[in-house]
Amino acid sequence: MTKLTTLRKEHQWKRYALYLFGLLVAIFVLILLAAKILSYGAAQVFNYAVTRQDMLRGTITVETITANIHGGVTFTNLSWDDPDGDPVLRVPEGSFKVNPWDILRGHFASTTVKELTLIKPAFAVEFDEDMNVDFVNRKLERKEKKEEKEDDDGGIRNLEKKVSNFNRSGRPIKAKLNLIDARMEAFYLQRHYIVSHVNLSSEIDTKGMTRLDLKTGSFGGTAVGEGADLSCEINFKEKGLPAIIDFTAKGVDPASLGLGDDIHDKMTLTVHGGGPISHPIGDGQLSMDELHIPALDFSKVTGNIHYDGGLMTFKDVHARVYGGTVDAYGDYNIDTRAYNIYLSGEGLDSRIPSKEPKFYCLVKLDGEIHCDGDPKHLRAFGKFSTGNGFYMLVPFNSISGTFNNRYRAVDFYDVAIDTNFGIIRTDAFHIIDGKLHLGNIELVDKDTGKVMSLKEAADNEGPMKTIKKIQENVKSIKEQVAELKP
Repeated sequence: MTKLTTLRKEHQWKRYALYLFGLLVAIFVLILLAAKILSYGAAQVFNYAVTRQDMLRGTITVETITANIHGGVTFTNLSWDDPDGDPVLRVPEGSFKVNPWDILRGHFASTTVKELTLIKPAFAVEFDEDMNVDFVNRKLERKEKKEEKEDDDGGIRNLEKKVSNFNRSGRPIKAKLNLIDARMEAFYLQRHYIVSHVNLSSEIDTKGMTRLDLKTGSFGGTAVGEGADLSCEINFKEKGLPAIIDFTAKGVDPASLGLGDDIHDKMTLTVHGGGPISHPIGDGQLSMDELHIPALDFSKVTGNIHYDGGLMTFKDVHARVYGGTVDAYGDYNIDTRAYNIYLSGEGLDSRIPSKEPKFYCLVKLDGEIHCDGDPKHLRAFGKFSTGNGFYMLVPFNSISGTFNNRYRAVDFYDVAIDTNFGIIRTDAFHIIDGKLHLGNIELVDKDTGKVMSLKEAADNEGPMKTIKKIQENVKSIKEQVAELKP
């Protein structure tokens, strides 16, 4: 009996094993069949979903679409058009993941999509003053602007009220959004940017913390640069949406910011800050390897910046200029492009900007640069002074005066050159395109105060004797010059 019972149990286990194997095979076949059915029916599910959603205004279509049982969907050539048929979004290929239970129940909510990946999409976004986002078609907005007319009071009215293409109406979103090699156009107040090669990795949670990591290629518009990096964390649980932001803009063209018409030396800006997402405040640094402006060539430019709602102030800016140093501070308004710069320099070698090796002294200057946003209205002015030096082997004790910088010319006024035989005075001392130009020059006798032209000075025995004596002692003068060299 014991042996027979054992044989029966073994037979039963074998039978159970066959049943289990058959069940697993059946389940596997059903899974494959379900995946195939889902794949074939993905287009119908997609069409059903997009017709029921109301967050995105307009029509959404795809060329091909496939799905798997795990809720993953891939598609090609997605098009989102507004009700007038104008394009809002174009995506050559992409994928998204959905909650399978929402699909099976036919329940489509704002949280149904769990992850969205768009490859090489092209789109435009607009932010309002509170940083609410909308996807826009710029062709339509330009059309609306053309339809603006004056009302009876002489004001401007819009014939068509702007309607948002994206409106979640306070509904929650919790999903991952990935952009790969995107082309984006962005608008915020008066600012407009066109950005290439945008790569975004984000986790969006409108009821908790949202995290964004953005890297771009070149950008243009309000500012032109080689690329930008942005890391941002936004707290949707707090009023005002406080954020922590790290931002770097690389290869920024100063001319695109209105800092002169022909200044294209690359600048790097880094800022770390926070506060409400609509009004972030941050601190950071600026740096430039070189900066060339009329009559001044800077190198190794570094400084600290403070950003507050579009206004950028900078201080502790240091640079090397013509063998000396310059310190500066000021402010810049991103929206109006107006700026004010205050600088002071010392130890500048006169031979470098004048391109005249026979004219040597070390210059100290204090200056200001102001612009109302129009580069043509730029004003630069200040005063300068020097220590002793020489011109054409003729030594002088000092030079002082004021200057005015405009375009490629630097004009000097009230110039006084103090020498042992008198004070040389001129109001016509210029550096134009890097070349020194001298106008009428007068000589003031230190003892009598008499003013003489150079011709009169040449006929005057006293000054000419002094010059002759200097010329006879060239060797001594050369020794003095060698001591003056930095």
